[in-house]
Amino acid sequence: MQQHAPSAKARKQRKRHFQAPKHRVYRQLRVPNRDLKYKDAVPTLTVRRGDIVRVRAGQGVSGDYVDKDTKVKDVEGKVSRVDYKRQLLYIEDLKIRKRGNKVADRPVEPQNVWVIKLDLTDAKRREWLDGERNKTKE
Repeated sequence: MQQHAPSAKARKQRKRHFQAPKHRVYRQLRVPNRDLKYKDAVPTLTVRRGDIVRVRAGQGVSGDYVDKDTKVKDVEGKVSRVDYKRQLLYIEDLKIRKRGNKVADRPVEPQNVWVIKLDLTDAKRREWLDGERNKTKE
């Protein structure tokens, strides 16, 4: 299988980003880990629904806000869903006002967030994280 050389053309970069296969999309959704328990063992990991994240970049306090918009930067919240097709995250209580005064969930790009607290309800994920943590202690 031939690998592509990185291109400087924006249209080719966008094409590779949006038409990437699922196994690459999964890797593109990796974010920095700031959970104190697992920070040293796993510096980055794929964000999942239920993880608590903090938005580190985006519209801050001094932006143009309307009543129904919420500020984005420095917001902490639980991930309500992960859109693999559009490669975006949706955080609870982060809303945006649309046409006709409709309120919708505001999408956030994964490279703009940190994981603050991991959702450990999945036994396999917890077991994997504990195994990685034990490897670094040895």
